[in-house]
Amino acid sequence: MLRLLPQRTVRALAAAPRRTLLTAAIAPARTLRSNSAAWSSMQKQMPMHAIKPNQFAAQQLRTMFIQTDTTPNQDSLKFMPGVAVMKDGSTAEFLDARNAMGSPLAKKLFQIDGVRGVFFGPDFVTITKDQDAVWQLMKPDVYSAIMDFFASGQPIISEGSEGDAIHSDTMIHEDDSETVQMIKELLDTRIRPSIQDDGGDIEYRGFEDGVVKLKLKGACRTCDSSTVTLKNGIENMLMHYVPEVTAVEQAFDEEDEVSQLEFEKLERRLMNQ
Repeated sequence: MLRLLPQRTVRALAAAPRRTLLTAAIAPARTLRSNSAAWSSMQKQMPMHAIKPNQFAAQQLRTMFIQTDTTPNQDSLKFMPGVAVMKDGSTAEFLDARNAMGSPLAKKLFQIDGVRGVFFGPDFVTITKDQDAVWQLMKPDVYSAIMDFFASGQPIISEGSEGDAIHSDTMIHEDDSETVQMIKELLDTRIRPSIQDDGGDIEYRGFEDGVVKLKLKGACRTCDSSTVTLKNGIENMLMHYVPEVTAVEQAFDEEDEVSQLEFEKLERRLMNQ
């Protein structure tokens, strides 16, 4: 039979280990400060304002564990550092080194051989490589760049640079029609999360004559199954919930259209050989 201890005794036993741990943790600092000569010598060699950032950086490096995840695009890979990447659920995409000047991390990643595109999601970084590049050779450099950046404490996007904003494309405005409001809400709540799971994102470009125009970003931009994603996934969902939608088309920037034309020329040339 178990004998119940008085409540006062139980509380004392529960508190005892905690007091022991706190004493053990504080003891070294007390011992160091008690020796004024040793403490003054350390302060002269390394001021306190220099100690704190180094301690934070070392702790950040020790605790960061970067995971990777594949995407439908074999040339794109998700890197998840376990911390927030972009604030407020925003995203940012960089397609070349010049475009990446507004982001210290993107700039550092473009210095790695084989990197063709960088995409920042809420809690992940998607790297798109050249077709000839090998992931096994690139991964160590990518890991190092991400770890060094987060240990530095720098902002991921420089103030005032492109990409430092929430999803303004799906922000509902007063002059939006009821149909457009429904489209934006579906894109933001139902479609965007699944696209981001694949390491990419979508950008709403307009609705006209029943056609929704979307721009694919990140891993989805150059994915072979991007057309399937638009037609079988996004288009079917929008048409189901919004009867006014008759089709979904991919929108291209000027540089994207040039790349697409060059790709089609190359494809025709290979077929004629």
